[in-house]
Amino acid sequence: MQQAARGFTPKGHARIDEKMDCLLEVLRTSPAWKAPDSTHFTVLLEYFLCFLHDRFDGQADLYGDRAAYLGPAPNKADGSAGTWPEKAVQDDIHQHLSGLLTPGTVQREVIDVASGRTDVTYTPEPGRRLVIEVKRRKTKAERNALERDYLAQAANYTATGPPFGMLLVGDHSSHAAGYSDFDDRVWITRYARSATEVPRLIVVGILPIGRPTPSALRMPTG
Repeated sequence: MQQAARGFTPKGHARIDEKMDCLLEVLRTSPAWKAPDSTHFTVLLEYFLCFLHDRFDGQADLYGDRAAYLGPAPNKADGSAGTWPEKAVQDDIHQHLSGLLTPGTVQREVIDVASGRTDVTYTPEPGRRLVIEVKRRKTKAERNALERDYLAQAANYTATGPPFGMLLVGDHSSHAAGYSDFDDRVWITRYARSATEVPRLIVVGILPIGRPTPSALRMPTG
C-alpha cells in the first residue's frame, strides 16, 4: 500500500525517498503523467537520483578510473590546470544505468533525434524514449544560467516522445569553498514551446566534479 500511495518503491534511504516524493508531486501535475510513461520515468528517476547521491559522496577512486572525474583533473602537458571532458560524466551515467535497466534499452549518442544526437537514451519500449542530456560546465552552475543555456536542448529531445526528460550537468567550476547539497542541486523545471503544447518537465541534476578533498576546502575571503 505504501508503494501505491507514493508511486514508487521506497529505497529505505531517507534523502533519496524524500526527494522522490517531492519530484513525483510535481510530475503528477502533468496531464501526460500516465502509465506506462509515468512508470518508466519513475524507474529512471530512481536510478538517476541514486547515481547523483552516490557520486556526491564518492571519492575520485570510488570505482577506479571510472569515477576519477570526481576529483582534480590531471595537469596538461604544459603544466597548466587540466579539466575533465563531458564524456567522463556521460560514460559514468551510461554504465550506471546499463547495469540496472533491461539490457539493450540504454544507449549512448543515438542519432536522428530532434535533428540531433542524444547523450544517453532509455527506450523501454518502442515510442517511449526518455533522454538524459549531459553537460559539463566550467563556470558557476547557477540555476537561471543553466536553464538559459541547456533547457531548450534537453526539452527538444522530447519532441517525439513523452514530455519528460533529464539534464545532468557536471559542475566543473571552482569548489574551493565547497558546494551546495544534494537537495539544492536537483529540481524540475517546466518548458513549453507554444501555448498549446503540454509543458515539458525536465529533471535537472547538478553534480560537482573536479572537486578537492574536504580537508582542502576554505571559507571564501572578502
